[in-house]
Amino acid sequence: MSVYKSHELYFIIIIMASLTVFINVQSHPVYYEPNLNEYSDFYEQLQDLLAIHKNRIANRKTDVNDYPVEVIGWPKNQTIPKGQTAGVDVDSAGRVHVFHRGDVVWDAKSFDWNNVYQHQDQPPISENSVLIFDSKTGDIQSSWGKNRFYMPHGLTIDKNNNTWLTDVALHQVFKFKLGASEPDLVLGQRFVPGNDESHFCKPTDVAVASSGEFYVSDGYCNSRILMFSPSGRLLKEFGKEDEMLVPHSLTLLESLDILCVADRENERILCYSAGLKGSSPGLLIKNFHKNLGRVFAVAARDDHLYMVQGPGIIGKHRVRGLTLSLSTKKILNSWSPVEGFLNPHDLALSPDGTALYVVEIGENAAKKVYKFSLQKPN
Repeated sequence: MSVYKSHELYFIIIIMASLTVFINVQSHPVYYEPNLNEYSDFYEQLQDLLAIHKNRIANRKTDVNDYPVEVIGWPKNQTIPKGQTAGVDVDSAGRVHVFHRGDVVWDAKSFDWNNVYQHQDQPPISENSVLIFDSKTGDIQSSWGKNRFYMPHGLTIDKNNNTWLTDVALHQVFKFKLGASEPDLVLGQRFVPGNDESHFCKPTDVAVASSGEFYVSDGYCNSRILMFSPSGRLLKEFGKEDEMLVPHSLTLLESLDILCVADRENERILCYSAGLKGSSPGLLIKNFHKNLGRVFAVAARDDHLYMVQGPGIIGKHRVRGLTLSLSTKKILNSWSPVEGFLNPHDLALSPDGTALYVVEIGENAAKKVYKFSLQKPN
């Protein structure tokens, strides 16, 4: 057979294979995996759960408080924290935990081209990096974390009131038990970025299941999600195939077995199977990708996803919060404080679903911590 004929045959085979893949993709618009049938039971269960949530929300629309309205005068001392404020979450008692950088600023000189922190010769942040606010009065009840962190980022409180923190300069993830001054678990190598099983590169956030399994968004360099056992053993890595660009925030919907990711620079939210109820973790379930702007953070309750946009291309998107429907993928409402956001970086819902908190990383923001009460939309 001539070279021309062999190439022609090869070309025909490629075209036929491509058509087969295209047909499969068209017939499975939710997730494009060749082994999708293996998870058909899971998808049927998922659609049933989403339908139940959708109907339940529809049947009690008049009772749903889903519109965030700023609580004026909270916190009492609105000049604290004073610097870049990166993380926020709420414990089971309703106390608001905030992770801030003190006098340290992340700028163009903070890291080299290999993502190595350039100020390792300087001491860690000397003031307490974690502040705990009373949810009602806005008073600071306690604080901790001085002389430990270099560039605070994500903060998560799990259902056992453990505190999980990420530091992008250290490239590490920390777990602190309630009231402990030393971490119970540390993942990653101090100041050493990497992309293998024992290294992170600027990890951004943590989501924790009630069973103890947890997920890390990693992060500014690696664009992947890692799932770990309660002891810190790596169980699964996923998300790379979806070409995420800075997975910046995580929220876990355990009742639906879904993990949603704020894919910041792609201006979208990706929702994956969490792998907690028999499904395989990391299967792409939903992709919110229209008119979202740069999604800095996302939090979930029932059928609702709450997110905050950060500044992007001038004039393209307002800096604001949005409320989305998980089942319909529609934007339900938009919201912001009276004086407007500058650069909101993280948000968290109270366990009782009555309040939402947002922290600002913008140094000149009117406030660094906002409280919103969830009210019925007008």
